Order: sequence, then structure tokens, then C-alpha cells
Amino acid sequence: MTDAEKIELIKGLLGDSTITSVMATPFLIEAKADIFTQMYPTGNRPSTVTEVPQEYEILQCKLASRYYSRMGAEGEIIHNENGINRTWDSVDDADLLCKIMQVIRV
Repeated sequence: MTDAEKIELIKGLLGDSTITSVMATPFLIEAKADIFTQMYPTGNRPSTVTEVPQEYEILQCKLASRYYSRMGAEGEIIHNENGINRTWDSVDDADLLCKIMQVIRV
């Protein structure tokens, strides 16, 4: 999946067609780093691995969408305003990151 396709997926996930590559790319990069951290918990990622594996590209977009949605409210657990209640049950995104298999090198 190209970066442009990933950005289009993020737009669809968020229902916001005004998101640009400048807005989405930092979150895709952050999601990629989080995926690599989950895959290689001891930091043993081979230098040849520079892109998110194909099976995790949609997961990368989902993570990036969450990061984008939290922009301006980083770390917020509970927010109540004008009858709107916002609670993130997993600020560390463990519910998505647990889907990543760790690569064990011997």
C-alpha cells in the first residue's frame, strides 16, 4: 500500500476528506515506530526492515487515525463537556498493538 493509499484510508476511517499528507504523515511515522517496537521489543530490528509489513499496513492506518483524533487531547482519559463524554479505555493502544506478532531472533 502506498503512502497516498494509507492517507486515503485514514480519511475514510475518520470521515474527514480534508486531511492532507502533511497532517497524516507524522502519525503514520509514529504508528510505524510503535509497530516496530512491538515487533522487535528488544530493539533487534534488522536494518533491512524499513517498512511496515503488508499484513500490518491497515493496523498502521488505524493507529495513525487514533493518534490524529487525539491531537490536542494527548493522554486524556476522561472528558465531559456540553453533554459529550469522551473516554479512551486504552491510551497505550494495547488493543491494536496486541495483534502484532513479535519477531524472535535466535
